[in-house]
Order: sequence, then C-alpha cells, then structure tokens
Amino acid sequence: MTEKRQNQQIQKQEEMKPAQPEAVWQEYDEDEISLGDLFSTIWRARGRIAVYTLAAGLVILALILGVYFFQETEYVAKQEFRLQFTGADQNQYPNGMKFSTADILSTEVLDKVYRQNDLGKYMTFSDFRAGLAVFQMNDRLRLLEFEYSQKFNEKNLTMENRQRLEQEFLEKKKALMVPVYSLTFIQGGRTGSIPNNVAAKVLQDILREWSLFADRVKGANMYQLELVSPNVLKKEDIEAEDYLVATDILRIMIRRVSKDLESVAGLPGARVVRVGEQGISLSDLRYRLQDLERFKLNPLLGLIRQTAVSKHPEFTLGYLQNQIFDLKLKIDQAAANVAIYENSLNQYIAKSRGTGLSPAQGEGTPGPSSQQGMFSNVPAMIPQFGESFLNSLVQMAQENSDAMFRQTITKNVIDAGLEKTDLEFQSKFYEDMWIKISEQKNSGDAKSDGDKDFFKLAEERVEKIQQEIFEGLKNSIKDLNLLYDSLSRSNLNADAVLYSVTSPALFSVEKPVSAKRLVMFAVLGMFLCVGVILLTVLVKGSGRGRERTA
Repeated sequence: MTEKRQNQQIQKQEEMKPAQPEAVWQEYDEDEISLGDLFSTIWRARGRIAVYTLAAGLVILALILGVYFFQETEYVAKQEFRLQFTGADQNQYPNGMKFSTADILSTEVLDKVYRQNDLGKYMTFSDFRAGLAVFQMNDRLRLLEFEYSQKFNEKNLTMENRQRLEQEFLEKKKALMVPVYSLTFIQGGRTGSIPNNVAAKVLQDILREWSLFADRVKGANMYQLELVSPNVLKKEDIEAEDYLVATDILRIMIRRVSKDLESVAGLPGARVVRVGEQGISLSDLRYRLQDLERFKLNPLLGLIRQTAVSKHPEFTLGYLQNQIFDLKLKIDQAAANVAIYENSLNQYIAKSRGTGLSPAQGEGTPGPSSQQGMFSNVPAMIPQFGESFLNSLVQMAQENSDAMFRQTITKNVIDAGLEKTDLEFQSKFYEDMWIKISEQKNSGDAKSDGDKDFFKLAEERVEKIQQEIFEGLKNSIKDLNLLYDSLSRSNLNADAVLYSVTSPALFSVEKPVSAKRLVMFAVLGMFLCVGVILLTVLVKGSGRGRERTA
C-alpha cells in the first residue's frame, strides 16, 4: 500500500510539471508553413501547373487576337502647324484676347469647311465634327519634365538646390514652349471613304478659315478700340431730317470722330504713320475735323439760327424741347453725383480728424498694451523688427491706402463736374436755338417776296454745306479706320500670319487599342493567371497533407 501511494504521488508530480521546450516547439512546428513543403507541393504538381498555364495562355492569346483584329479600323490624317502670332505661348491673340484651340474647331469654321468641300456625301456634320481634335506637340518638353522630375525626387536635395533647380526648369521650359500643334482627323471604318487628297485639303481649309475667323470675329490682328465706322453715317438719313436736326447729327458725329482720333493717337507709331495714296497722317485728320467744325458747321448753325429755316418748324421745336428736357435730367444727375462724392470725401476727412490721428492711425491699429503682448515673445535674434518698426510699416501702408482713396474720390468729383459743365453748355445751345426759331416762326407768318427769295437761297446754302460736311466727315472716318488698321497690323502682327504649316499631311491606319497596349494587357493577364494557378495548387496540396497526417 505504501509503495502504491508513493507511485501515485510521483505520477501526480510529473503531471503538474510544466511542458518541456521541445514539446512546445514541436507544437509550433506543426502550425508553421515550411518552404520546403511548398516547393515540394509545386514540384509534384508541375505537370498540372504547366497544362493550366498553357491553357490560360492560349485563352488570353485568343482574346487578344480577337480584340485586335475585330476592332474597328480608324483612318487618321494629321496636319502639324505652328502658331506665328505674338502671345501664342501665353494663349492670347495679339490684341490680348484669350486664345483657345476650341476656336480652330468652332462651329462657324467647321460648317463652312463642311459645305465648301461637299462632305455631306461622305458623312454627317456631327460625325465630321466628332472626328476632329487639336493636340499640342512638344517631345523635348516632355523629356525636360522627366529629367527634372528625377532631380526633384532626390532625398538629399537641400532647399537652396531645390530653388535653383526650379528656376532652371522654368527658364528651360519657357525656352521650349514652342506653340506647335497637330490637327487630327479620325475617321471610323464606316466613314473611312474620304480620299486622302480630300482629307488633306479639309485640314488646310480648317486652318485657313480659322485664321479668317480670328481676324474677322475675334479681331486677332486689331487693337481693342471701338471706332465709328462709315456705316453709321448715311446720306439718306441726313436728307430726310429737318435742317437743324441733320446739322445736329453732323455736329455730334464730328465730336465722336474727334474722340476716336485721340484714342488712336495713343497707339504706338500713330504720329508718324501715313496711309493712302496722298499719305494722310493723323495730324491731317485732326486739322480736317477742326476746319469742318470751325468753317463749315458753326457758320451753318449760325445761319439756321438767324433764318430759322426749317422743313417742319413744329417738328424742329419738338426736337429742341426734347433735347433740353433730356439734358436737364442729365445735369441734375451729374450735380447729384458731384454732391455725393464731395459729401463722402468730407465725411471721411472729418472722421479722420475727429480721432485726433491720421487715418492710418485710426480704429484698426492695435493699442500699446496689445502690441506689447504680441511682441513680448519675439526672440532676441531679430531686434531690428521691433514694435516701432512694424508700427511704421502698418502706418505707411494705411497712409498709402488713404491717399489712393482720396485721389479716387477727387478724380470722380472732377469728372462729374466736367460732365455737368459740358451738359450745361449743350443745354444753353439748344435753349438759344429754341428761342430764336420760336421768335422767327411767330414773326414770319407774312413774308415778302424778297424774304421768300432770301429764305430759298438760305435753304439751298444749308443743303450745300450739309453735303460738304457729310462728305468731309465720311472721308475722315474712312481714313481714320485705315490708320487704325495699319497701326494694328504693323504693331501686333506685321506679317498678318497666324499660323504656318510645318510638314505635309500624314496619313495612317490605326486601331483604337494598339498592339503594344494589348501585349501589356496579355502579360498582366498571364501573371494573374499563374498566381491563381499556384495558389490553387498550394491550397489543395496543403489540404491533402493534413488529411494524411490526421
């Protein structure tokens, strides 16, 4: 009994002892994946792997060949061209208006080319427009971007070297920004029946019509000035109006042309350019307009005022009354504008003086206590940027803003005052004419034969002088527009050429998905299939091994 109890105690002690490390590592080894087992599993299934891989390769090859041969063929025509006008690298026409490649493919341009070449027998207009595109070409710029992208990705690049590289890159990029484009026309298999010579002509016509469109609609070669054209002055309108109304139209037109002349005079080279066979200059036009006003228009107005000649006196008086009424309203508006500007300026000055400080030291400036708190933690390494220095900077900026505000308000007051003075002068002119014509009309009911002859001569002279003023004004408008055109073309685009063709049209037959891209897809597909095959084989081999162990 004693020995039996001792054996039981020894057995319990053995069971209570911790597991030995060898046993623990044995359990871990059972859960671990052995590389040898993986390779052996793959080696045993090498035949199946080869068969599956070959089958997958054949399927992928069949799919790739099917996609390549059964996809729709595209007929591509390309025309390279270079933009020649100033500002093309900044996407601007010579006159400063925004340039976009969409202008080349605008509906107006394409519709005209479509009708000129009778493309309706080949395709619809929507298909024609959908097949056109414009691409910018610059391989050297791409290489430059690739080169500097590698330099920027260097890990040991300091801030100074990075700034230097950025500056070098921008300078070289600016030098390589050559505006070279490719106008591409892609035709699908269903509409690929346009001959190559017709396609080349279509591309050339698109560029030509765009240059005409840009010149006519966008004004690419013209300064952005609004000038009076000869179309606004018509002889039949002058002859149909009453003498005073027609003369007033000529007077206002002379003022408009004189204003336009001063606008053209501000263009570069305006004082030396000459146009026409007679070599007319800007000063010639100025003197011509001054002579028309001084020796033709003013004496004509005096004659009408003196004789009160009129085809329909009632209509003439109604015209004068309407002008007087309209000018009175404009005078009141100008006077109100002057009062508003002056009141605003006075209130601003009074507010600035009421604070006891300059406007720059007003409410927006922080107090000493807040500023002391702001700068109490400034390190001693920058003592020159102290509190007084920053206060001086803030004060200078605010004083500059205050001066600009006062200058703007003062300019508005002056402009409104000048406008009011001009309106008052015109109002007095119409009021005087209305009084004189009214007096002549009331006192001229009974006229003698001598007076009738005089008035008849006066009417003939009025018509003659009006005709002379009309012809002189018409010629002045034409010459002014010629000067404007000459200055625009010589300054903005001397050659008057927006583009130049860099090479003949190129033709090719392409596929929507290229063979190179299909090969890339095939390689990726093979890698994916091989990975799936290996994973499947390993999973099945691992499962069978556990079954045998169990």
